[in-house]
Amino acid sequence: MIAHAAGPGRGSEAGAAWGVVRALAKVADCTVLVGPENGQAVRDWQEQTGDPSLSFIEVSEPPLAHLAKWHRIPRFLVYLGWLRNVRRVAERLHAKRAFDAAAHASASVYWLPTPATQLGIPCVWGPVGGAVTTPRSLWPVLGWRGLPDEYLDAISVRLMAQLPWTRRTWRGATVPIVQNEETLARLPKSIQSRASVLNHVLFTEMPVVRPRPRKSHIIYCAGLLNRKGPTLAIRSLANTPDDVHLHIAGDGPEINHLQRLARRLDVSGRVEFFRSVPRASLFELLAESAAAVFTGLREEGGMALAEAMLIGTPVIVLANGGARTIAETTTDPKRVMLIQPGSVSETAQRIGMAMTHFSRNLTSSTGPTIDQSFAQSFLEDRLEAALSSQSSTNRSGIGARPSSIGETA
Repeated sequence: MIAHAAGPGRGSEAGAAWGVVRALAKVADCTVLVGPENGQAVRDWQEQTGDPSLSFIEVSEPPLAHLAKWHRIPRFLVYLGWLRNVRRVAERLHAKRAFDAAAHASASVYWLPTPATQLGIPCVWGPVGGAVTTPRSLWPVLGWRGLPDEYLDAISVRLMAQLPWTRRTWRGATVPIVQNEETLARLPKSIQSRASVLNHVLFTEMPVVRPRPRKSHIIYCAGLLNRKGPTLAIRSLANTPDDVHLHIAGDGPEINHLQRLARRLDVSGRVEFFRSVPRASLFELLAESAAAVFTGLREEGGMALAEAMLIGTPVIVLANGGARTIAETTTDPKRVMLIQPGSVSETAQRIGMAMTHFSRNLTSSTGPTIDQSFAQSFLEDRLEAALSSQSSTNRSGIGARPSSIGETA
């Protein structure tokens, strides 16, 4: 398995990739190639658990890589260099003791290549995303700083998707898995016909969170970045009665702008900013909230959304991208409200109505609203499909692993 960012107890990409790693380890002996950023956390976890089905090898990044992580463009260049190192390590391991299959779990974007398709064995590619964009009607929410980023990302993604080695990855993937319908639509028809949609955050690992008495406030739990749409949450609150309150658990560069917006819209008395909140405390806040609102403008998945649904908190979700995909898997439609994007004012009104509903109609329902056992079975089925696609050179077990644990390559 190639999982650059996978790490235990993490959010975002790292946590989602870790969930996929752990899911596959339930049915296979996995050797996982990870990046140096999470190497120590993985080694600590291994020492604590001693899980025999998982072996980790930390693959180094190119020299001076730490100096290039100030922006996402040089970070991607570092990642491409890391993939070259991964290929050398994977080929050496495969020559030493043949693997039955390869999988690529992170970085999970359709427009980057992976050496997992170049080992001559079946490959499970994904779940990958990378195609979700902000609905054009909501571009004003991005602001003057966010709109150039939207353009830059759109152009970069389109260009990277044209590269020959990216196209070879598409053709070489035995079983492609994508995170959302938007990503599926970007792939050639020949790839779409054998691809499946399964969002990686459905494998999110959660501690036990005890049910708590619900209060009437709504919670927003995400970074305060323009692409997360926190201003939309504030504007939505302005479309609710005076008894509806919003708690914002998150921090980021938009904090001052949000505070000014709340004052301008005369809702500052109904907004409480929690800034940085430890993960365990955030779970408690989610458990006691009437609902959680997710206004991410171009989410490929949404780990915080999955965590809220696994806790059992009702959720209000902008129906776009991976967030829509995740919300549509709910086992309890009464605890999910999908908001169709319209103009900024229309969308804020719709979200405000949902906030009011959940604030005034506290649910007594508890338990997760995501069926992780179904996601697990689906992933196992896709692995079996990959394995059955051709004869493996080693049928002694699914995924042979080297004897050393925690090796650094």
